[in-house]
Amino acid sequence: MPARKAYLALLFLVIIGSTCSGRKDPDTGRVRVLYIGDMIRPSPYPIMEAEPLIDVRVAWPVGPDLTQRSVPFAKKLLRQYIPRTYSQLAVNDVIVIDNPERTIFEPRYLVWFRDAVIENGSGLFMVGGNAAFGGRPGSSWEPTPVQDVLPVYCVTGGWLEPGRLKILKPQDEFVSSLPLEKRWEWMEALGGNEVKMKPGARMLAEYVGLMGYWTNPFWATWDVGKGRSFAQTVDWTPAGGTLLMRWPFYADYAVNLMLYVSKNPVPRDIDLMHKLRMLFLEYRSTRSYLYSVIEFAEKIGANMAPVNRVITQASEKHRLSVERYLDYRFDEASETLDSAIDQLAQASTLAFELKDQAMLWIFAIEWLVVTGTIALGGFALWTLMVRRALYKETESTRFST
Repeated sequence: MPARKAYLALLFLVIIGSTCSGRKDPDTGRVRVLYIGDMIRPSPYPIMEAEPLIDVRVAWPVGPDLTQRSVPFAKKLLRQYIPRTYSQLAVNDVIVIDNPERTIFEPRYLVWFRDAVIENGSGLFMVGGNAAFGGRPGSSWEPTPVQDVLPVYCVTGGWLEPGRLKILKPQDEFVSSLPLEKRWEWMEALGGNEVKMKPGARMLAEYVGLMGYWTNPFWATWDVGKGRSFAQTVDWTPAGGTLLMRWPFYADYAVNLMLYVSKNPVPRDIDLMHKLRMLFLEYRSTRSYLYSVIEFAEKIGANMAPVNRVITQASEKHRLSVERYLDYRFDEASETLDSAIDQLAQASTLAFELKDQAMLWIFAIEWLVVTGTIALGGFALWTLMVRRALYKETESTRFST
C-alpha cells in the first residue's frame, strides 16, 4: 500500500497542465479513438463514424451481458480486435472503456492503458454501467493500473440510485460547449457507480440524491502525465443511458468529449456545430440510401450513369466541406455541405425517375407478353373449338374405298 501511495504521488508530481497541444493524427487531422465496449448496441460509435474530426476503430464489439454468459468467448473476440502491441495501442489519441468486464483483459493491457496516458499523452475515458469502475462486485477496476490514472477512486460494489445533476464548473471548456442551462430530462434521473475524487483531479459535475443527503461525481477529469483522463460514472448507452441518448445534443456531447479528452480545442458555437453534425449524418444516410436505389435500378436495366455523375459532384463538395471542417472553418463547411446535400437530393430525384422509366419498360414488355400470350391462346382455342364447328362433317373422304 505505501508503494502504491508513493506511485500515485509520483503521478501527481508529473501532472502537466492544459497548455499541452492536443493529440490527433498529424496526417489527417482527426482524433484517433479506440472504442472498447458497448458499440454493438445504440451508442456514440456510429456518431463518431460520421464525424469528420473523429477516426474511430473498434477494439471489442461485445456488451457486458454477453461477457457474463461466456467469458472465454469474450476473451477470444478481444484478442481478435484489440491492438496486439503497446505501440499499436498507444498511437490512439483517446481510449474509450465503455462498460467492459475487467476480467476479460490480460494484465498487460491494463498496464498499457495506464502507460499510454502517462508516457504517450493518450486520453482515457471510462463510462459505465456496473461493469465499469466498481459498481458490480467482482468486476471492480480498483486494484488495476487503470485505477492509477482515473480521476476517481473506484468503490467496489458501490452503486447509487438516481439523483439530480448539479454543474460545478460551468466555465470549463467541455461543459460550456453544451446547452446545459435547460433542465433536460436526463439530468433528473442519474444513477450509477459510486466513486471518490482523487487529489488534484477536477469534478466538473456531480449528481445529488433526490433527498439531498448524498452527492457523487458525475463528470471528473485529471491531467496526469502527458495525457488526460475523464470519468463519467453514469452509462451513456441503454439501459442506464436511455434518457441521455434521447437528448437532441447527444452527438455533440459525445464528439466534444473526445476532443476534450484528447486536449484539442472544443468548438464553442453549439447551434452551428449541432447543425453541421446533423448535416453530416444526413449526408451519410442519404448517400447510403441512394446507392441502394442505384443497385436495384441497375439490376432491372436502368442506366444510372447520369446519377453517378451527380453523386461524384456531391462527393467532391463533401470532401471540401470536411477539409474546411477539419480546419475549424465551420461556417464555410456548413455552406459547402448544404450544397452537397442539395446535389444528393437532385441525384435521388433523377435516380427515381430513371428507375421508374425502367420499371415502365418492364411493365410494357410484360403487358405485351401477357397480352400476346392471351391473344395467341385465344386464337388457338377459336381455331380448335369454334371454327371447327363451321365445317360439315362427312362420312367418308375421297380417299376412302
